[in-house]
Formats: sequence, structure tokens, C-alpha cells
Amino acid sequence: MSAAIEELIPHRAPMCWVNALVECSATHAVATACFGENEFPVSNGTVLETALVECAAQTVAAALGQRGREAGNSGAAANGMLVSVSNFKIHARPPAGKILRVEVREVRRLGPMIMVTADISCEARTVAAGELLLYA
Repeated sequence: MSAAIEELIPHRAPMCWVNALVECSATHAVATACFGENEFPVSNGTVLETALVECAAQTVAAALGQRGREAGNSGAAANGMLVSVSNFKIHARPPAGKILRVEVREVRRLGPMIMVTADISCEARTVAAGELLLYA
């Protein structure tokens, strides 16, 4: 992917947590994230659980932005919000400074509502997984 993440999502520092969109198709996307030791979603050297959920939501936003660019639109996806989180299991809090791989797959879409599954891994090990419902 060639677009900078800031061109794809409306989030800005200190809340822009996804670093790059590395794969994107009509129903699937993969992004990366990496948190420094001194960033606020890090406590005692590990990434907080809520940040993992937000990274999944930002990956969906980045995919929507990329798909919009491919359709000829410019700018980030403007509207959207995380509506609910379900069956989300945190297996481990990843350490700061490690690259996280955030993969989302669209399961269902009804108008502006999108249900996705998310899988977040660190060093090829799943650290969190679950479902998100988003309004986009």
C-alpha cells in the first residue's frame, strides 16, 4: 500500500495507533501497529487491552479509506464509529516496541453496519481476537 495512514483514517496523534495498511481487499485488511514504551496505551511495558480493540477498529477505518481511494475518492473515511465489541478475548498483553499484525475480515454488512472478526498477533502469536460491529 502506498498511501500514508493519515490519508486513510481520520485519527491523529496521539490517537492514531495503526502505522500502516499492508493488505486490503473488498472484505479483508491487514495493518500494523507498534507502541513505544512512553505512549499512553502502554502500562508496565505492555499494551493495554483497550488499545488492541481500537487498533482493530482503526484497521477497518484504514481499509474503508483505501477502498474509497480506489473508487476515486480523496481523503480519509470521514464517518464511522465502533458500536460494539463481542466475544473479544485477550490472550496476552503484547510488549511495547513489538510490531502487532492486525487482521480484520468482514463477516456481515447491513447498510452502514459492518461486522468484522479481528485477529491481532505479535511475533506470529495471537494476542487478541474477537468481533466488532462498526457504523461506517
